[in-house]
Amino acid sequence: MAKLVYLILLLLFLLIPVYGSTFYLGLDVGVLDSFIADGNRVSFDFGYRFDEFRISLPVSYSFCLDDDISALDAALRVDVYPFKGIDLFFGVDALRYLRFFGLASPKERNVFLSSISIGYTFSLPYCYIEPRFIAQDPARMNENETSILDDHFPFYFDYYAQLLIGVRL
Repeated sequence: MAKLVYLILLLLFLLIPVYGSTFYLGLDVGVLDSFIADGNRVSFDFGYRFDEFRISLPVSYSFCLDDDISALDAALRVDVYPFKGIDLFFGVDALRYLRFFGLASPKERNVFLSSISIGYTFSLPYCYIEPRFIAQDPARMNENETSILDDHFPFYFDYYAQLLIGVRL
């Protein structure tokens, strides 16, 4: 697992030009409602945008207070801004990995998922606000794993909205 993360980070820094690019670091405030439910979730996103492309590493950690189960969800997402001057984007996960932890974890703890998204980036001086709509596992290839997520984490949905608030570096 560690080798895969190092490989992804190495590819990010080798393939991305530095000139005319912007780093993004955001926190998903849309998951604050999960603290009201049975479980909790913390989610953030680190991105690198150049011209009409952005490569980001969204990471979230979910844990259930009633059961002994938690999940670490990390992805390599590619967003495309197809319209010049408009910050509307379409995104797809190039790689998405979920790892279960705890006694209530399923037998297969490693899961590869996918998702697609659409959103808009509101740029402010030194910060940004980004609402996006995400469809998880649109091809329905991992119904067993997503049912486990539904059972233990009431805030994991097939379709959900995300609101990132962060800084541009």
